[in-house]
Amino acid sequence: MRNLNAIRKFEADKDEQLLYRIQEGDSDAFACLYSRHYSTIYRYCFRLLQNKPEAEDATQNTFLKLHGTARDIRNVGSVRTWMFTVARNEVFGRFRHARNNGSLDDQELLQSEDPLEEIMRNEEHHLVQQLLARLKPEYREVLILLEYEQLSYSEIAAITGHTLSSVESRIYKARKALAKRLIPYYEERKKP
Repeated sequence: MRNLNAIRKFEADKDEQLLYRIQEGDSDAFACLYSRHYSTIYRYCFRLLQNKPEAEDATQNTFLKLHGTARDIRNVGSVRTWMFTVARNEVFGRFRHARNNGSLDDQELLQSEDPLEEIMRNEEHHLVQQLLARLKPEYREVLILLEYEQLSYSEIAAITGHTLSSVESRIYKARKALAKRLIPYYEERKKP
């Protein structure tokens, strides 16, 4: 109940104000920031990793790092961007670890079944998710940040540490790669 009251108490505060309160040792402010951004950071991690336990771990580590380093954070223009950057580092660290151990298969597809009327709607959604999962992590990341998280190109550049032109190029290439994979599906649907 205490955390719920804390969340209500700080819900009008901006993230940067919450960070300042966290730096001052206010655990209720941390609970509010956690509650506010957990699902967004988790979705981002899950869409990249395609694995619930790994996404949960990456999300938890993101917030642990925020909590552990809050006092050292200076001049953070956007706490949300900072959290996405930390989450990104967590995710790509897991990719590197998995590649080094030979356990990552970028071509692995998600498996799911859906009932009838929703099949047409869900079929395309699942197809896009499957094809998105097959893209290079660098391409998948920018599309997720742009399309699902609604971040601007400049925010994506800040999160990934790349230049704006590099982000624009990756988004273009990612969309092109996704479209190329979608073409056979749409050609098959057009057949009588």
